[in-house]
Amino acid sequence: MRRYLREAWEDISKGENLELYATITTSLVITILNLLGIKEVESKLSAIVLALLGFIAGSLLSNRKATNNVQSSTNDLKAEIINFSKAINSGNLKIAKQDILYKELIKWINQNKTPEKITFIQHSGVLLRDNILAPLMRLNTKIILYQQCDEIWDKLNLGGDTKDRILQVPKELHLRERNNRNDPDNRYKAHLYIKRFYSPASVRAVLVDSDVLIISWYVYSQDDEGKTNIKGSEYPGLMVFKETTEFDMLQRILETICEDLDKECLDQPENYPGSQLIHIHEAKPHSQGQP
Repeated sequence: MRRYLREAWEDISKGENLELYATITTSLVITILNLLGIKEVESKLSAIVLALLGFIAGSLLSNRKATNNVQSSTNDLKAEIINFSKAINSGNLKIAKQDILYKELIKWINQNKTPEKITFIQHSGVLLRDNILAPLMRLNTKIILYQQCDEIWDKLNLGGDTKDRILQVPKELHLRERNNRNDPDNRYKAHLYIKRFYSPASVRAVLVDSDVLIISWYVYSQDDEGKTNIKGSEYPGLMVFKETTEFDMLQRILETICEDLDKECLDQPENYPGSQLIHIHEAKPHSQGQP
């Protein structure tokens, strides 16, 4: 009863449904006066009719409130659908050059939370070294970088300086870690696990916890001299957030790939002279029949 009186007072104070409340009040007053015999009427039927009118007015009021609530809920649902549609079109599924996607990923991490684990599947990882790995190394997180080992490069007859680039990543990161070790604002905190795999790289991807991922691919080609060229960053990629229906499937794909690559990686060599924050896991040697 108190709830109805409180709602009635809120409506009256807002100037809403005044005609219905006036009908209810008038009906109740006349009904009470008739039942008490204070005012003469032709019959007791008048009191019953007035009571019924009051009941009808109350029902109309309840129906109107229910209609308003449904309309409000419908408007909220429409707004939610519109916002989700905007999110899909503006960021949840973002296709662009891969380097742009990685920059967007850093923005997302800075605006949201420090991840527990970030997994990269790369060829050499050189493009990550400056703009991606350097800022992430200052976070208190675990970073796994799957990196193509140099042994397969000779078998693929890769051209250019690709064989040397893979060795630059841990060396330069170790140098920066050592230089920043006494600087509390720039000191590295993240543990970086570099896992060098033997199989030719095919997928280029990032997985941040179970929140967001980037997935793309590598393409191999041979020139007239028989040298193998590899392209990755030139091609578009896909940035997918957990709110989308595609996320779970793509996450399972990446996790399966990581499980397969883990089988190729040995433990960190005991004599590795790098930083305590950078751990190298070399690939297992393959037989000649399994390049």
